Amino acid sequence: MTQHKLTDAMASSDPKTKMWKSRFAAAKAAYSVGDFRQCESLLFRAMAQAKTLTEWTFATNTCHVGLGALYLATGKHDRAREQLETAMNALSGSGEPALRELYAVALRFQGQLLIEAGDYAEAENQLQAAIQTLEGLGTDGGVQLAYTLSDLATLYVIQGNLKDAKELVFSAMDILEAALGPGNPEYARASMIYNVTEAKGEEQLLSEVEDSIFRMQYQHGYKHPNITRALRRYLKKRQERGESDKIAEAKERFDLHSKALGS
Repeated sequence: MTQHKLTDAMASSDPKTKMWKSRFAAAKAAYSVGDFRQCESLLFRAMAQAKTLTEWTFATNTCHVGLGALYLATGKHDRAREQLETAMNALSGSGEPALRELYAVALRFQGQLLIEAGDYAEAENQLQAAIQTLEGLGTDGGVQLAYTLSDLATLYVIQGNLKDAKELVFSAMDILEAALGPGNPEYARASMIYNVTEAKGEEQLLSEVEDSIFRMQYQHGYKHPNITRALRRYLKKRQERGESDKIAEAKERFDLHSKALGS
């Protein structure tokens, strides 16, 4: 059976584990609405609690990966790298499926971090390694595999490789539709990427990106890191093209995103 949440891999049902899962879920909720201070606090509390659990290796490194994602979202790239490398060093070489899946998730966020840094070649290496690991887990790694396929498709879109991006994100949509349903925010993100790959020419592509981000905010919420990350990349491309008028129009359209847009 496909696991919908990473923490589904924790088999223990003792009260301490249930409490840890609840705290980690609260941290994820805070992350999704952009309450990063609360998210960080909850993750550090979960980290301290994780050391008392039977499945402490999984729980502790899940917190490290969570902090890596948080610091990536807040632009603290050195701290993000430190957290992700701590997890990857602890998990590398593990034969246990749950720890292999978590290792792949750490690779995925490392890939995102490298995309933000503009190191596209190494980002592709990390994402491909994550995909290979998740494919080896079968259906249990399906949801995380779909997320990673979407990330690699995004990288290919950035590089202008729409053909390979389309193939990857189509596979991701198949998995997500079966596992989570078409109303899920991650399916909406994959659908956005697919629509972008259908664009003819760079201007149509950029217009589709802007429209898709606008639609996505209703699934994710306008403070979700996926939204702010997509907005930053969109505006960076407009800036590279010297299109100050398009940037001004986007800032007006996404006035609720003023901080994310750098205004």
